[in-house]
Amino acid sequence: MTQTWQEPDGTSAALAVLRAMVMIADSTVERNTEQLTLTQFRALRVVVDRTPVTMGRVARELALNPSSVTRACDRLVALNLLEKAPNPLNRRETLLAPAAAGRQLVDRVDRDRRRVLADVLGRLDPGSRAAMIAAFEQFAGAVEADERDSRSSLRRANQVREKNV
Repeated sequence: MTQTWQEPDGTSAALAVLRAMVMIADSTVERNTEQLTLTQFRALRVVVDRTPVTMGRVARELALNPSSVTRACDRLVALNLLEKAPNPLNRRETLLAPAAAGRQLVDRVDRDRRRVLADVLGRLDPGSRAAMIAAFEQFAGAVEADERDSRSSLRRANQVREKNV
């Protein structure tokens, strides 16, 4: 399917890539975690990446209501994917850490995603593939730099979401 991009700033092309990436992310989660919702998997991902972590931080990272995160994490505990314990420094907080099965599940999804992305990138000619990889690296770097900037549109959007959580 060939698409013609209307906007000279590239946002239509970027949105098309974003939709394709979301489709890959969704399908790999669905294929590997038939009993989890996307929210539950996202919570598991945050815990695996930032362990040990509090429920509150997971809620902030996902921009979700704390009660929604508590329900998602309780389900993950029931499935033996997460472990939770009171924070010894603040008994009002609950610390979360991944169980071995939780880490294995995230690793399995990541392997599947890498396989799918490698298949897609493998369909490109070598020059286009190299340009695409360079563009991905530049884009990720720009997003990371934007997150560190106090005037960042991403940071302002997250702060607004945090106030509403």
